Amino acid sequence: MAADTLEESAFAPPAAESPPFSAADMGAVYEAHFQFVWRCLRGLGVRDDVLDDALQDVFMVVQRKLDRFDGQANVRTWLYGIALRVARRYRARVAKDAQKFVAEDSLPPPAGNLEHEIEAGEQLKLARRALAALDDEKREAFVLACVEQMSAPEIARITGLPLNTVYSRIRAAKLAFAAQVARLSPPSPRSIR
Repeated sequence: MAADTLEESAFAPPAAESPPFSAADMGAVYEAHFQFVWRCLRGLGVRDDVLDDALQDVFMVVQRKLDRFDGQANVRTWLYGIALRVARRYRARVAKDAQKFVAEDSLPPPAGNLEHEIEAGEQLKLARRALAALDDEKREAFVLACVEQMSAPEIARITGLPLNTVYSRIRAAKLAFAAQVARLSPPSPRSIR
């Protein structure tokens, strides 16, 4: 009995592998990963006024390529690679149009602990300004590693860079981000004395 099973499975022609997704799965991919892609685009410096357009562009590419997705990489990794390229196009378009800064969000009216929420909003604005001040390579490395919590090998697969280059960019990005935060931060009351 075991020999029959072994012979059948060992010598049977390989089953044709079907891709993990079909075009019919587009809705499921969109629902499962919409927020992730939105955060990625925003973190990669796509301005708020064109964020919806960039998001649509990402999912248009996904729709075209979903049936060819082979499952070699994680879906989120694949989506991030697409979002990265779309974000680069949008940032290049902004640079070409000579618009140099990311629009600030208007925060919703605070509820609850007003002082805490105002401070959190100010810290978020500071982080966004510091992130916007980084060059593209550092911003991409920072967002992938620190915001999206991807490992350096995952980042290397997405970007096509050597692993040591990725580690170097992450380190440089963290240092540059910290320097920008320090530069953009208002002086503390202790430092004035």
